[in-house]
Amino acid sequence: MTVQRLLWRHRALIAVLVRRELDARYRASFLGFFWSLLNPLLLLAVYTVVFTYIFHPRFPGGDPYPLFLFSGLLPWLFFSGAVLDASITLVDNGPLLAKVMCPPEIFPAVTVLAHLVHHLLALPVLLAAMAVAALAGAHPFPWTMWLVPLALVPWILTTGGTVLAVSALSVHYRDMRDLVGHLLNLFFFASPIIYSLDGLQVPSLLRRVLALNPLASLVTVYRDVVFTGEISSFETWLTALAVGVISWWLGARVFAHYRETLVEAV
Repeated sequence: MTVQRLLWRHRALIAVLVRRELDARYRASFLGFFWSLLNPLLLLAVYTVVFTYIFHPRFPGGDPYPLFLFSGLLPWLFFSGAVLDASITLVDNGPLLAKVMCPPEIFPAVTVLAHLVHHLLALPVLLAAMAVAALAGAHPFPWTMWLVPLALVPWILTTGGTVLAVSALSVHYRDMRDLVGHLLNLFFFASPIIYSLDGLQVPSLLRRVLALNPLASLVTVYRDVVFTGEISSFETWLTALAVGVISWWLGARVFAHYRETLVEAV
């Protein structure tokens, strides 16, 4: 049975576990789920103060820069948060995995969906900020924002595949969490999140190397939809989708390779 069919078959259990994950994150919190909205709002406020009133960034990008940065950072936070949590999801759920007859693929799926919920709750903050910028005449409102669900598809596939691979590998190699943290830092600066590849003043060879980053097309597609108000080229969309499909396929293969030994290793 493929991963997709297995997850669909256990969709009710996944929904329950996602709810449990979200409840556990905000248990004993006074504001509860409101933090999912407040965190990106505070993050945007900090960026606005720092990059508007303290110093002008040297990184090339669109104006206003805080919104440019925020539009690239939102999908990255979804991806990096899910991948980092993937390194402990099977270990943390080891007792449940051993005692209950449920497929181990469920727990990586829960990790991805929980972070996707946080991302979707942060989108209204970006939407409101873009509306304020448009009313102030600082930046036109991106009417292409209705394409966000399509722009999220490559991110979901890429995140899902990476989470599958990392979660399985972390059971057998417990130092994966540290390694993943360092790799995420490397990919953050190698991806056009805090800068734009078009305006980056670097040697052409380095620009080509940065363009080879598989996440570059995903960031570009998402940012064009929610910030620039444009639709990326067909080649960029195709590249982003190809990255997502290949990531999902590779992640599923890695997970299937280690699947039979997960319970014993946990």
